[in-house]
Amino acid sequence: MSQDDDKNQGVELGEFLDFYLLDSQEQIERLGAGLLQLEKEGGNIGLINDLFRSAHSLKGASGTMGFTPIVEITHAAEDLLDRLRQGKIDVSLEMIDVLLAVTDRVKAMLEQVEKRQDITYGSEDLVNSMKALLNGETAPAASEKTEQTSAHEEEAPASFVPLDFSLSQQEREKVNDAHGMGHGVFELDVKLAPNTLMKAVRAVMSIQRLEGMGKVIKILPSVEDLEAGQADGFSVLFLSDEPSEEIRKEVLEITDITSVEIFPYLTAESAVKEPNISNNEILPQDTANHEIVKQSMPDVPKEKSKPAAAPAVPEQPPTNGESSTQVHTIRVDTVRMDNLINLVGEMVITRTRLVQIGLDLKSQHSTDPMVNNLNEANVYLGRLMNDLQESVMRLRMVAIGTVFNRFPRLVRDLAKKTGKEIDLVLKGEDTELDKTVVEVIGDPLMHLIRNSVDHGIESPEERRAAGKPVHGTVTLDAYHDGNHIAILISDDGGGLDLDKIKKIALTKGLINEREELSENDIANLIFLPGFSTADKVTDISGRGVGMDVVKKALNNLGGMVDIATRKGKGTTFTIRLPLTLAIIQALLVEVRDEIYAVPLSSVLETLLVNRSDIKTVGGLQMVQLRGNTLPLISLQEKFGLPDAETLQNEVFVVVVGFGDKVLGLIVDELRGQQEVVIKSLGDFLNNLPGIAGATILGDGKVTLILDIGSLLQDVLVTRKI
Repeated sequence: MSQDDDKNQGVELGEFLDFYLLDSQEQIERLGAGLLQLEKEGGNIGLINDLFRSAHSLKGASGTMGFTPIVEITHAAEDLLDRLRQGKIDVSLEMIDVLLAVTDRVKAMLEQVEKRQDITYGSEDLVNSMKALLNGETAPAASEKTEQTSAHEEEAPASFVPLDFSLSQQEREKVNDAHGMGHGVFELDVKLAPNTLMKAVRAVMSIQRLEGMGKVIKILPSVEDLEAGQADGFSVLFLSDEPSEEIRKEVLEITDITSVEIFPYLTAESAVKEPNISNNEILPQDTANHEIVKQSMPDVPKEKSKPAAAPAVPEQPPTNGESSTQVHTIRVDTVRMDNLINLVGEMVITRTRLVQIGLDLKSQHSTDPMVNNLNEANVYLGRLMNDLQESVMRLRMVAIGTVFNRFPRLVRDLAKKTGKEIDLVLKGEDTELDKTVVEVIGDPLMHLIRNSVDHGIESPEERRAAGKPVHGTVTLDAYHDGNHIAILISDDGGGLDLDKIKKIALTKGLINEREELSENDIANLIFLPGFSTADKVTDISGRGVGMDVVKKALNNLGGMVDIATRKGKGTTFTIRLPLTLAIIQALLVEVRDEIYAVPLSSVLETLLVNRSDIKTVGGLQMVQLRGNTLPLISLQEKFGLPDAETLQNEVFVVVVGFGDKVLGLIVDELRGQQEVVIKSLGDFLNNLPGIAGATILGDGKVTLILDIGSLLQDVLVTRKI
């Protein structure tokens, strides 16, 4: 349906569209999950009835909104499921394949509806396949590509030669990470009309439009050179998941731009990157449909100027005599949720400032009753703020099952492609963590699962010869571990070939022969950039970028990953992440004249250590603690702070831990515990080694928050401790 068609049968489209999309996306996810379950359980009549109702609801809602292409394809699916529930046909692998393809096609159509675009995807091939199955015939092969293919799935013509953008190291890493995560990387060659005035303005306008669809990495010639030179156009290196045709249309709308050519862009490093994500592998931005469902909150209208609209398909009437107007849940847009989190964060900062003012006044006017009243009010305000913060943080928590539920389909398709028989076991789907973490964790988990399927699980013949069950098992588990969440990805495959890993690392010069490495150290070598044990590159893995990207993505979240492997038994990847990324309790420490915040969830204990007890082994300081060796790192040396004029005989050591990794931070003073709000440092200062963000203290000063996961990973893994 065209966006210009504001009214459909007297109903305003915009009033109902958000409700329609939410309901339809839930129905299609339910349909996809049910089909995977049906493949295992066969003729489960209850499940078949549920699938039929989902298809029927989706068809009815789409018909009400006037989205004819969705109606056509879901109507055919409904007929097939109806015949199935009547017992006139049996469940078959071919039927499941076709119906899963239907869910993929409808998802693509719904994405266009969400973007207010016309539906350009066709459905004739799938409708014909379903009609053939209804008639007891073999379904014709459905088209593997939809009518509109996303831009980063296209292939560049053989004559295309990528432009040398002379990328910096940071820019090259962004491009390589985008390739590794399956996002689109393009070169846009833009031509300007002859005698165009203000060429630089046209380039800036293009960049502004492109930034709304992705991220611009570089433009050649630069805006300054374009204004001063005689160039008749410019080229842009651009990251986006939008279709190439949409990108082209957006830029062509600018005056004096006559043509835009778009090509997939590969650097020398990214030419061997992971294949792009298929339609079955949803990017993290799709997590939970950008919505959070919360209980026991009053209903409010989504738009202030309009009453809340009911969903296009009404729920079943209550059967217990209760009023049908009672509402127990409400959908809240994540933008509003983020705004609430930010406001609470600012209140925490302001309250910290009030406490500091109260303490300063008390030191100067200790007998003034007004000062005592102020401090008493601050104490009560602190209790209220703690309750408010806890309530808001609960709103921010999302079940990790929203991410886990996308992987059964992925494992099924990968197993089918590799000729393996693999079961995916999900555990701990109800485990909750910060929505920001949920939105980002999808891609790292996808890489690890792909690795388990391709590298970990053996072929049926190999498993049979080893006396194992033919069906391999990949387990995805999540649980709370103190103030962190642990996610385990394990398989019962052949385990990592540690001898092969060490040999490849020696060949690549990543280690030297004299280094003594434990089995765990050797296993962690696979996280080094460009490392791969694959004998050949497949379209699933083996290009040597997935593990490096996983580690970097987890470090950005303040987490870390570790490996445990046994030859012939399998491999387990353990990811540990912070529960929240918004407001935390922190221990403030002083190093020279700087104050740093250490997340209290990572602090195990604090020590006072004599300098004479600190020894240096292999360039790393260590101290004996209760019979064990504790590696140390001086924050003064780590962050390049000036040396002290006089050295004290004793130093404070903050012992921090993440999982089974422990490290001691050498500091000058301990300043006490405080609640801090994590603020991002922005794109330019983001991903600084050892820094997770910043916060504002009660005196108004900005303090850096330490990234304990990054420090542990760098010191312990890099130095093989």
